[in-house]
Amino acid sequence: MSSAVRPARSHHRQATRRPFSLSQFPRNLLLRLGFEVRTQSHSASGAGGVSSASRIRKTVIAMPRDYIRRRRLTRNIKTFLIMAVLSVGAAYVITRPIGGSGFSIPAEAQRAAAQPGVASRPLRAIIDGSGYGVADGPLVVSEISDLVLHDAKRNKRLHIRLFYPVKADKYPIIVFSHGAGGSQDCCDSLTRHWASYGYITIQPTHADSALQRRNAGDEHIGFLQAVREALKKPELWQSRPEDISFVLDSLAELQRRIPELAGEINTSRIGVGGHSMGSYTAEAMAGALIDLPNRKGTSFLDPRVRAVLCLSPQGPGQFGLKEHSFDRIALPYLGVTGSLDSLGPLASPTWHRVPFDRSAPGDKYHLLIQGANHMSFISASAALPAPRSQAEDILGYTNSASLAFWDAYLKGDPAAKDYLASNRLEIQSHNAVKLDHR
Repeated sequence: MSSAVRPARSHHRQATRRPFSLSQFPRNLLLRLGFEVRTQSHSASGAGGVSSASRIRKTVIAMPRDYIRRRRLTRNIKTFLIMAVLSVGAAYVITRPIGGSGFSIPAEAQRAAAQPGVASRPLRAIIDGSGYGVADGPLVVSEISDLVLHDAKRNKRLHIRLFYPVKADKYPIIVFSHGAGGSQDCCDSLTRHWASYGYITIQPTHADSALQRRNAGDEHIGFLQAVREALKKPELWQSRPEDISFVLDSLAELQRRIPELAGEINTSRIGVGGHSMGSYTAEAMAGALIDLPNRKGTSFLDPRVRAVLCLSPQGPGQFGLKEHSFDRIALPYLGVTGSLDSLGPLASPTWHRVPFDRSAPGDKYHLLIQGANHMSFISASAALPAPRSQAEDILGYTNSASLAFWDAYLKGDPAAKDYLASNRLEIQSHNAVKLDHR
């Protein structure tokens, strides 16, 4: 190729270059709104103002010349701006902080938690816009996942799980009983939470546990079979409350075997809680009368227990409980159920309320949570197919009411008792719960 041709091609590239361009996204947006693409040509002026033969083309986005199209474009621009403003406003309303400054640990609690080995006054939960002690407490919690106690009187090995605060102090005890077929591995969304506010929680595994029976060689036992057997075996109705009393008998041994607990167990402040058949266990410990074969009206009342919590309380007609079995329950009592807490034709939200209505008046509470099913109280994941946010709210209401109950009757905190007697939890839940007391 000759050297005379090259300048001509170079000149051609300069003449057809587009000096103005738009990125693809803004260009497409403007075109969708109704702007037009126009190509403008300009003569290139040579030296001395003399116009050359070449032209420079420039691509621009411009308003349409047609009147109707111009009006349509103006309307589209206004609509776009209005939608943008509304979107920004909606995003602000949805994401803006609400409910005050949120959960915070008071300075006193922070100082106490930061000084291990220094005894302090009972740790108080925070009552904020979310509820009573909904956020995790300030205390670091340690766990013993499996410890075995031997009951020589019954020749029985009892597996237990413990949560306890690392900070040295004197703490109340909560013994929590699992549901039929369950095990000590349940319910740590509750028991660990309580421990973070200054409690030692102990969870025994009862003889009806499907997991324990499989570990013992009964490989074919299933959860539902364990539940059906628990309903029909009076020996299980008796062994469960006996397990709880044995745990209380073993508190001194626990302090010997676990050095971190030495001197930290307050044996004068003991509560018992449970879920489903565990609620039956708690009711029995509180003095509910049980009809065992050849032993009508049997009482397992343990005078060391100061208060009982029943998640999905056990009504009459099962485990030897009758309509008047609850008349002698005089201890402080909190029952928690839900609008969907129904298992078969017998168990219903009304049936779960019977222990509250029948027990002796005074320090009795009953919490009904809308949308909660039989498993909602022990784990947010167990509340499915409810939305995750609703499941977490249900667990939060349960934790809030139960912690206030324990603080009121195991720590003697008047603020916690006032909270239970008020309608604050109902207001904070936007009436998703109803808390009755008598």
